[in-house]
This record gives sequence, structure tokens and C-alpha cells, in this order.
Amino acid sequence: SKSLGNFITIEDALKRFRPEVIRTFMLGVHYSNPVDYTDEAMEAAARGWERLYNAVRLTRRAMNSAPADSADGNAFLATVESARRAFTEAMDDNFTTPRAIAALQDFTREVNTLLNSGTTVGLDVLSAIDQTYTDLGGTILGIIPAAEAETNGGSAQREAALIELLIQMRAQARAAKNWAESDRLRDELAKVGVVLEDRPDGTLWKVVSNE
Repeated sequence: SKSLGNFITIEDALKRFRPEVIRTFMLGVHYSNPVDYTDEAMEAAARGWERLYNAVRLTRRAMNSAPADSADGNAFLATVESARRAFTEAMDDNFTTPRAIAALQDFTREVNTLLNSGTTVGLDVLSAIDQTYTDLGGTILGIIPAAEAETNGGSAQREAALIELLIQMRAQARAAKNWAESDRLRDELAKVGVVLEDRPDGTLWKVVSNE
């Protein structure tokens, strides 16, 4: 009920969270169990989704400059297959979506380790990683946007591309130790409701209400 704080309308939820976050929250509970809404639970789902999607964005960004003929990182293909098996086993076990999401989170930790290892990962491996997220997180669970949705059409996609560009400019400023410019870009994004979180595996961003 609203008085207990465990109820929210979809309309109100969409004002605060991306649709993929709401879906992640719902899938975090087995379909046979009741879902109790709390702000804390939804925010935890948002953080979990952001970890997944940040790895996806880092992977897709790396694909733009990855060598097509590099064998470096090929051993990671075994990790890709292991993640797919764990996910499939969870879904085959009475559609246990919480376990399926946990399998994606485990996979994401491995992906982040690979992408931050300094290894020049080949395009084949990066494509396999991206396809795994697309198949499991996108097609099956509906929580990972397709690559085309990020780059083609729609004001939301154009806004996301502009935010990514500003984040890249800020990263260049930080690399040059131009802290004033880095702070200025962060503050300008904050003015329009875009909050940045710098992490070892890259910069996460999310849109928050300025109300």
C-alpha cells in the first residue's frame, strides 16, 4: 500500500527510473513470489543494472578500435560459454530469473577484469561478449538495449550519445590533469540531471530528477 511505502505506480516509477531498471527489479524476484516495492530495493536494482550496462558500453566502445586479427583474450571465450550455460540452467530451472541475473553479474565481473587488464582484446572476443549480453540480457530478459538502439534514431539515443561524448572529453581532460575542465564538464552535466560516478572500469552515468 502507499501508506507502507511498498507501492508505486508504473507512471511514477518511469519518472525516476529507466524501463530496464524497473524490469531488472521485477526479474530480481521469482515470478511465483510477491514483489514488494521499496525505494532501497529499486535503487539496488538500478545499481545492479548500471554495472551490467556499463560493461556493455565499455565493450561496444572497445569494439570500435579492436584489431580484427588479434588472438589476445581468446581464452576468455571459455568464460563466455560458461556464463551462457549458467544463465540457461537458471532459466531452465522454472524460469529462476534472480539466478539468471546473478549469472550475468558474475559474467560482468569477469568482463570488467578483462577490459581493465591491459590486454589488447580482439574483435572476435569483444563481439562474443556483446552478443552474450544482447542474447541473454536483451532478447531474453529485455534489460540490455541493442547496439542499434544506442546509435540510431530517437532523441533519447541522441542525448545518450552526447552524454558519452562529454564523458570522453572529461576523460581526456582528466588524463591531461586539467582538473578545472574536468570539474566544469561534470558540473554542467549535473545541471541537466546527469550524475557521474568514476570507477576503475570506467565512468558510469545516470539521469536523476532535478526537482
